[in-house]
Order: sequence, then C-alpha cells, then structure tokens
Amino acid sequence: MTSTAEPVAAAERIAAACRVLGRLGLTREPAGHISMLLADGTVAIKARGPSESGLRFAGAEDVVVVDPDGTPRSSAPGLEPPRELAIHLAVYRARPDVTSVVHVHPLMPVLFGICDVPLLPVIGAYDPYALRLLARGVPTFERSVLVTTPELGDEMAAVLGTGAVCLMRGHGVTAVGASPEEAALNVIKLSELAELNYRARLLGEPRPIGKAEYEEIVGTGRTRPELIDSAWRFYRRLAEEGAEEG
Repeated sequence: MTSTAEPVAAAERIAAACRVLGRLGLTREPAGHISMLLADGTVAIKARGPSESGLRFAGAEDVVVVDPDGTPRSSAPGLEPPRELAIHLAVYRARPDVTSVVHVHPLMPVLFGICDVPLLPVIGAYDPYALRLLARGVPTFERSVLVTTPELGDEMAAVLGTGAVCLMRGHGVTAVGASPEEAALNVIKLSELAELNYRARLLGEPRPIGKAEYEEIVGTGRTRPELIDSAWRFYRRLAEEGAEEG
C-alpha cells in the first residue's frame, strides 16, 4: 500500500514540474497536466477545473489521485481529473518502465508536427541529452483530438512505443520518464531541439552532425542520473526566481 506520505511528496514534485514548464512557456494558458504513478498503482495528477491554478502557479493542492481505472480517489472543491486522463492511464498500462507522464502544448514542437518537418540531429556535444532523446525516436500521433477514451489513449501509447516523447498533430506533446523531473526535462529538451532546427532552417539548409559523432554520443546510452538531477536543480531555481520576481 502507498504510505500517506507518498501522495503528498508526489503532489509537491508534480507541482514543481508544472511550475518549471509554465515558467519556460512550454504550454498554453492553464493547459496541460503531469502525473506520477504511486506505489499502490494509483495515479497522482495535476487537476483541472474552475479552482485550478495554471501550470505556472501550480501547488500541491492542485493535484488529485485516481485509481488505475480513472475513478477519483481524492478530490477538492472545483477540481477534477483532466479530461485527457486517458493519456496517462494508457501509457502506464503499456509501459512498466514509466512512472511519470507529461502532456503539454509547446509551440515549436507543435509546429514541426503540423508541417511534417523532421527534427534533425544538428547538435552533438552542444546537448548530448537532446541528441539521445531524438535517437529514441520522435513519432507523431496523427489524431488532432482530445484523448478522452481508453481506446484513443491506447492508440497514442502505441505510437509512443518505447520512446520518451511523442508529437500530437495540431495538439501538443506527451513525454514520459522515470520521474516527473525526467519527463519534464524531456519536454524541455524536445522544445529546445525543435527551436534549434527551426532557427537553423531560417539561416540555410541544416547539416546533421557526422555519423561517427552521432554514434559515439548516442552509444553511451541513457543520460546519467546525476546530470538529470543537475539540470533539474537549475530549472527549479529558475522557476523559483521567476516566482519571486513576480
């Protein structure tokens, strides 16, 4: 069973990841949600509703818990699970390796999905994390609809496959990870890669890095946990400084 402390700690981590993505402008208005799989199989998720805070201002009080079938386990006035809860539940069914899911609406990756323009491996040592993310594949879910049913959720999870990120045509992105921090970082890195590809095309014809360099960086495997932790500390501090200035 989940200890009483686990949902509280999960809510804090989910809210922090929401604030980071909101601070970076990687979603529209209050749109988007982040979830975390708890030890007993329930799911903590950023809620929606008339009392919600947008991602930029999310707090632990914006997080609710649902059963694996989507039945609310906890609630708060003016808050309920997001309509696209099906995204999260489908990924957890399909991917035992995943313990966090992010769904947001970042502008630049959405543009690439709309235009069927491939994201090229134009960087190497500039950001090995982003290159490894790209090497895992960035598929596109072709349905530009709200994913509100188990069937649509399963469709999207099948497109995601074993990857870490999935574009959703005319909609947004879904990213996954072993923690809310890693899943949020995957959104950040995908967005930065899309921005680099976009700006490179403004200058001319982007030239991917060499095959040997690509294979050397990708071949080292998954980005080390300590580097993920270091990157996340930076973004957490950035979000906190932004809140203080506001």
